[in-house]
This record gives sequence, structure tokens and C-alpha cells, in this order.
Amino acid sequence: MTFALSASTANPRINIVALSGRLSVETEGQIQPQLMEAMKQSPHGLVLDMETVAFVSSAGLRTLLILAKEMKKNDNILALCCLNEAIMEVFRISGFDTIISIYPTIEKGVDALK
Repeated sequence: MTFALSASTANPRINIVALSGRLSVETEGQIQPQLMEAMKQSPHGLVLDMETVAFVSSAGLRTLLILAKEMKKNDNILALCCLNEAIMEVFRISGFDTIISIYPTIEKGVDALK
């Protein structure tokens, strides 16, 4: 799993994290601390670009749920974007599409957090 953090050009107080690879039990220990740090650096919200995420396991869903709950505690918002159809299906089946906001593009995710 790779992780790349950048500030939104539309709003520098919103950060965008590009994830790539597999979000699973093998990678959660690596990615969870990075996501928590990104949350602390994102006073107006965090957008996760999941375009190149190939697989999400139940451990990966748990990682995202923990992040979403922490963000909510801090009156902050998490948005996911660019999920491929297979990953979107995992979110639909698990009901996570009703817990975490999902957008088709990075721009729409950033716009939702403004």
C-alpha cells in the first residue's frame, strides 16, 4: 500500500490522500498511523483518492471506519472518491456507502467539504 498526501489546490485546508494497492490486514498497521496523521493535518476535511486501490478487506474497512469516527469526533469530514466498481461493490454490500461519503471525483469530494 502506498500513501501520498497533498493539499487541495481549491482549499489548502483540505488534504487529499492518494492510496494505492491493497487495504488489508497486511497493510493496516502501516496505513492507519499515516491516515491518523493526515487527519490531524486536515482542519477542514480529508479526501481519500482510492482510484488505484485494488482490494479492500474487512480489516481495510475497519481502518476507514476508525478514521471516519475519529474525524467525526473532531467535527471533521472524511470523503472517499474514485472507487472502482469492485471496491464500490464492497462498500455497498457492507453498508459502508451509508456511513462514509463517496464521490465520483476528487473535485466533487473537495467541493463537498468546503
